[in-house]
Amino acid sequence: MVIAKITSGLGNQLFQYALGRHLALQGNTSLWFDLRYFHQEYATDTPRKFKLDRFNVRYNLLDSSPWLYASKATRLLPGRSLRPLIDTRFEADFHFDPTVIRPAAPLTILWGFWQSEKYFAQSTPQIRQELTFNRPLSDTFVGYQQQIEQAEVPISVHVRRGDYVTHPEFSQSFGFVGLAYYQKALAHLQDLFPNATLFFFSDDPDWVRANIVTEQPHVFVQNSGPDADVDDLQLMSLCHHHVIANSSFSWWGAWLNPRPDKVVIGPQRWFANKPWDTKDLLPSGWLRL
Repeated sequence: MVIAKITSGLGNQLFQYALGRHLALQGNTSLWFDLRYFHQEYATDTPRKFKLDRFNVRYNLLDSSPWLYASKATRLLPGRSLRPLIDTRFEADFHFDPTVIRPAAPLTILWGFWQSEKYFAQSTPQIRQELTFNRPLSDTFVGYQQQIEQAEVPISVHVRRGDYVTHPEFSQSFGFVGLAYYQKALAHLQDLFPNATLFFFSDDPDWVRANIVTEQPHVFVQNSGPDADVDDLQLMSLCHHHVIANSSFSWWGAWLNPRPDKVVIGPQRWFANKPWDTKDLLPSGWLRL
C-alpha cells in the first residue's frame, strides 16, 4: 500500500495525490490518504479543507496514524526486520529526486509536496482520467463555462495575492509575483492571439480591476461558496492558454487543460527569498517570463 500525507491547499493536494497514484499504479497496490493535517489541532497556517473528493479519484482513508500500520506489521511478522517492508520517503529537495519514484515497498509513506510533473509523468493518462470533476455545478459556474466555450481564444490569468501579501511567512517566502510579470505575459499573448478573451481569476479581484489594464475583451471570474476554488480550477482548465501565478493552484489549472497546443506562461521567479532549485517545477513546454 502507498500512504500519501495530504496537506495544504488544493494545488498541493493534487501534487501529493499524483505521486501517490503513480507509485500505487507502478506497484499494482492501493492508495491511502493520511488526512490528519486537516484536523483542527494540526492547523498552522491559512485554513484549508480536503478537496480531492471533488474529483473521480480512487483512494482509501486511514483511520489512524500510518505509524500504527507499521506497528501492526511488527506484530504480524515478529522477529522480522521492517526495513524491507516500510519505506518512508521525505522530500529532501524542491527539485525532482528520481529516487522517490523507485518501486514502492509493501508499505510506502510519502511526506512532501512533490511539485514536479516528473514525479508522475509516466502515469499521466490514468491521472488525467481520475482528475475529472465530480460535483454539482452552480448556475454561476455554468454561466462562466458558457462564456469560455463561446470565446474564440479563452485565456486564463491567475493573480494570486491574498496570503502572499498578508501572511507573515508566505509574503516573505513567495510574495506577489509582481505587476510587471503580468504586463509582459499579456503583451506576449496579445501578439500570439489578438482575438483572445482574458478570464481573470484572483483572490483580490478589486486589485486586478484597478491595476491590470488591457484593451482585450476580458471577464473577471468570481465564484462563491465552499467550492469556489474547485470552480475556479475547472474553469481555468477549460481555457485554451494560461498565465499562471507562482502558485501550485494555477499550475494545476493549466496542467488539467489537455490541449497539446496550449501556451502556458509562468513566472521566472517562483520564490521571493528561498534558494530552492525550481528547474523541474514547470513542464518543459511551458514558458518562463
